[in-house]
Amino acid sequence: MDLVAIAMVLSAAVLHALWNALAKRSDDVLAYFFSILAAALVIYAVPFAILAHDETFEWNWLRFAVASGLIHTAYFSLLAYAYERTDLSFAYPVARGTGLTLVPLLAVPIFGDRPTVVAWLGIALVVAGILWLHRPLFVAAVNRGNARGLISIPALLTGVTIAAYSLNDAAGVRRVNPIVYLYMVYAINLVLLAPYLVRNRRAAVRNAMRISTPLLVGGAGSFGTYMVVLAATRLAPVSYVVPMRETSIVIGAILGARLLHESLGWTRLGACVLVACGVIAIAVGG
Repeated sequence: MDLVAIAMVLSAAVLHALWNALAKRSDDVLAYFFSILAAALVIYAVPFAILAHDETFEWNWLRFAVASGLIHTAYFSLLAYAYERTDLSFAYPVARGTGLTLVPLLAVPIFGDRPTVVAWLGIALVVAGILWLHRPLFVAAVNRGNARGLISIPALLTGVTIAAYSLNDAAGVRRVNPIVYLYMVYAINLVLLAPYLVRNRRAAVRNAMRISTPLLVGGAGSFGTYMVVLAATRLAPVSYVVPMRETSIVIGAILGARLLHESLGWTRLGACVLVACGVIAIAVGG
């Protein structure tokens, strides 16, 4: 990978883990997600207005933005569900690890990417790490004699949406400026989430918008990190950019332990390290 692309993606990984830790700490995760979408649209309004002046709003790229808005609505909903029912240090690695495993596999037929043998080894390490992370659930299921709760379904489905929007956006951003593209995605996402949240969680949204620091960090961080990643896909194959971004998996597990006082444990720590090794192998193999 290009060194500039690596620096961009690694910096995005740190910010991404941070705003996810803030989301986990919030009283209502989905309301917090909605609030940072609104904050991001305000924070980046001026850059969007300046850059949009030179762009043509045509269906050639807008169709990808609309699709991404729909996928991100599912992403935020599933991720909120996962965070409300399990630890950050568990849900975050499963969600991100699933997404980064699917992206290289699907990028081969879609974009013609050709991961090397080392990169494929990295993908295998990621899968192994995800399975290892689920080890306590496997043991518990065996002891109970049933498979209920064996797999963190919301986190896994979140990973599917991550793969979907990553591939979709890698195609869309090649047709328009990344800031203009992502701003439209956020606007569409906000409109889609608004009816449910305004009707059912209005008080929670108001409360989330009153806490300025997490709101500003989340708004600037969520938009900024993904904007950097989208820009990086112009410099390197998406099958390498997305896995490199997921070094945030280890950062997320550490933040879960340090900020949220979650139990990290040797199983979770070992699984996160294994996933991180897989990410490094994918990057080096590229």
